[in-house]
Amino acid sequence: MSKKDRLKKQSEAQLKKKRQSEAEELREREEVSESRAAKKLRKSARRRTSAVTTVIKVLMLIPFLWSGLYYGGIFVIGISMEQMDDVPARIAVFIGLGSLICLVGIVFAFLSKYITQFCIIAAGSIMFMWGASYIVDKAKERIGDGVGLTEEQKGLADKWRFGLYPILILTALSAALLAVYLIGRYREAKKRRREFDNRPVKSIIE
Repeated sequence: MSKKDRLKKQSEAQLKKKRQSEAEELREREEVSESRAAKKLRKSARRRTSAVTTVIKVLMLIPFLWSGLYYGGIFVIGISMEQMDDVPARIAVFIGLGSLICLVGIVFAFLSKYITQFCIIAAGSIMFMWGASYIVDKAKERIGDGVGLTEEQKGLADKWRFGLYPILILTALSAALLAVYLIGRYREAKKRRREFDNRPVKSIIE
């Protein structure tokens, strides 16, 4: 092989190596660009999810303060002081303990323990509603056929239902919070899987 041919071959080898290096660099840049875009999308999705969960958490306080704390407190005190002589003391325990458990669940919700908060709030709501249903049923018994009662007395069951039953709204919001969390986790896992499937792969020749 002549010196000219050797030089030509070396030049071609260097040129090929340079092109491969440029292609590799371009691929790395594209990969970094895709990674940045994916991170930006993930951050945007997290911000949206965070905003939704924050709104739900704040809304959860409303039914708890109304039913669990205010009306629940009224009935616990009333039953404890024997102002409702036909309602057993265990009903006050159900309502009081149910409210306390729901409060613990709300604390876990604000700590972003979404699965735990739902389980706790569901348990507390069931206990609370056990006592609330008993009280509403007693009000219906008192009303009877409604003869000789004032309009206020006739509407007693509805009034107590309006005061106690919104605790179920807290349970629904807790379930919604869990759903938002699970949907967010699913979408994030799906995005990661898509990024993994679409990642740049070296050719067989390389």
